[in-house]
Amino acid sequence: MSYCVECGVQLSPELERCPLCQTPVINPNRKEPAAPAEAAHPDQIEEAMARIDRGYLRQLSVIAMMVPVVIVLLIDIIDGGGTWSPYVIGALVMLWCFLVVPFVFRSRRPYVYITLDILALSGYLALIAAMSGDFSWYLSIVLPLLVLFGVVLLLMLLVIRRIEMVKLHRGGLLLLLFGALMVGLEIIIDQAIWQETRLTWSVYAATPMVVVALMAWLLEHNKVLKEEIRKRLFL
Repeated sequence: MSYCVECGVQLSPELERCPLCQTPVINPNRKEPAAPAEAAHPDQIEEAMARIDRGYLRQLSVIAMMVPVVIVLLIDIIDGGGTWSPYVIGALVMLWCFLVVPFVFRSRRPYVYITLDILALSGYLALIAAMSGDFSWYLSIVLPLLVLFGVVLLLMLLVIRRIEMVKLHRGGLLLLLFGALMVGLEIIIDQAIWQETRLTWSVYAATPMVVVALMAWLLEHNKVLKEEIRKRLFL
């Protein structure tokens, strides 16, 4: 049994302060819980990733892709003339661009990866069009859609990562780009089906985005209203 060093009152073992004078209880026999040791795995993983020879990894990824390509091509030739292997080979190359290139070719610019993915997908669909002998669907709707999505996505990334502006202006510009995507989508579909532009649903979808974007821009210039909204919403 222990006693308070200040007033001498008898103390229970679990007390941290004296119930009479509130003096902290110091028990030299009490074992403090040990702080959890920091796991070494994240540092080890990051160090291992930094030591990877990416040049060797790129060569290994190409070899790993070429093995199924050669096997599929040989099977198709033996089977009767190479009629279906281009579809499989094209899909393998496209998946290599999608999944492997961002890992083995490290770049801080995602624009490169997006451009490569759009080109890979466009090339694969062009291969399908060539194998089927009909480029009409590819040129009329697929290629314009891919270009539209690629351009809008690159512009959105540019707004998010590069252009210096306040958050409300950035959000408004992103909404305008998304609205432009809707309008462009309907134009491409109308031209492919009707050979003329009939803007209907895209205007209804884009109009609220334009309104909200304009409100965001105006709110940024109205400092009093902006501060009042922050106070009301505890932002």
